[in-house]
Amino acid sequence: MDAVGSNSLLNTSGTNSSSSLSSLSEDYERFLTLLTAQIQYQDPLEPMDSTQFVTQLAQLSQVEQAVATNDNLEQLGTKVGSLVSVSGADMIGRDVTIPSAQFGLENGVTDATYRVPELTSSLSAQILDENGNVIRSLTDLPVDPTQVHTLPWDGLDESGGVLLDGEYFLSLTALDAAGNPLQTSSFRTARVQEVLFNEGVNYFNLDSGQQVESSVVLSAS
Repeated sequence: MDAVGSNSLLNTSGTNSSSSLSSLSEDYERFLTLLTAQIQYQDPLEPMDSTQFVTQLAQLSQVEQAVATNDNLEQLGTKVGSLVSVSGADMIGRDVTIPSAQFGLENGVTDATYRVPELTSSLSAQILDENGNVIRSLTDLPVDPTQVHTLPWDGLDESGGVLLDGEYFLSLTALDAAGNPLQTSSFRTARVQEVLFNEGVNYFNLDSGQQVESSVVLSAS
């Protein structure tokens, strides 16, 4: 048996461990059949080198072990994924804080908070409806960079009219002393209503109508 023949026997087919193991078993049987035939019809005056056959058998054994290891890893991954899915179920009914420009208004109180970076000299905000229309502008907001601030909006529009409870959007503009824009972060708190598991990732469906990955949750209560 030449090197090309042995390499062809080592090539397994299939896209998963089960099919790979099945193909490997067929190759192993084929190899033994060829080996038996070659030994039976070898030239007695020029016997074949047995070391070559031992090496080929060892190669097949190594491939078999590698495929079996991969199969075990696949099973382990499935089990870990199931555990992750179950572990997220205890979040149902809990309030979570997430990064979000969307926030809720209820009885004149918002669930929006924000944080500004150091060197912030001034901060203004625009409240927008779902269509992107500005319904209220706020200026001179607190800019202490060591604190997480609650958005001081009373639920009124520019003319003093009371707005309906619901979902709104926040746009912040932070400037340093020279008038250069700075990056800000806004957050909201919402309640987890449902936990979904997809492709190894937990997703939370919130009472705000948002769906977020569990990894973005900053805190829970």
